[in-house]
Amino acid sequence: VSPFVQSAIRSVLAQTYHEFEVLVVDDGSTNDTATSINAIRDARVRLIAQNHRGAAAARNRGLAEARGTFIQFLDADDLMGAEKIGRQMEVLGQAPAGSVASCAWAHFANDPRDAVVRPEPVWQVSNPVEWLTCSLSGGGMMQPGSWLTPRAVIEAAGPWDESLTLHDDGEFFTRVLLKATHNVFVTGATLYYRE
Repeated sequence: VSPFVQSAIRSVLAQTYHEFEVLVVDDGSTNDTATSINAIRDARVRLIAQNHRGAAAARNRGLAEARGTFIQFLDADDLMGAEKIGRQMEVLGQAPAGSVASCAWAHFANDPRDAVVRPEPVWQVSNPVEWLTCSLSGGGMMQPGSWLTPRAVIEAAGPWDESLTLHDDGEFFTRVLLKATHNVFVTGATLYYRE
């Protein structure tokens, strides 16, 4: 993951929306991740080191340290389109309280310019319970980095389950959706998922 982490962070720093902090949780890596992150000279980027405890624990640590009212998770090898957060913030500012925002996500292997967007039925479902029903019935899914979520909704849903090592994201965002009032799919916002 180390070769990709700088690109992931730079995709956040390139956002058209500028009022954010970037918390990078180094979950006991044994490569040059810390050196790679410290090479980025931006006051909004903060490295948090902890002993290896797994992805869910790293995300919980980031949540505990975050100061913002909206939370964006991003894996170390994924990228965000430049307008992702800005467009989602704009839409959430007009949406009913308790709404979460989602967006398109595209697969890529090496170059995000070769990314392929494959729309799924679930992308257009706004009712959270109907979204979950559609998803569990084969209507698709949402990559974790596609969501932008109010902290209040996450606090109502509870933290990531650190006992899970597989599908912890699905379990977490199921609880988030069950506490949300709406899912707003935001056109023009994109997450690039590295395979």
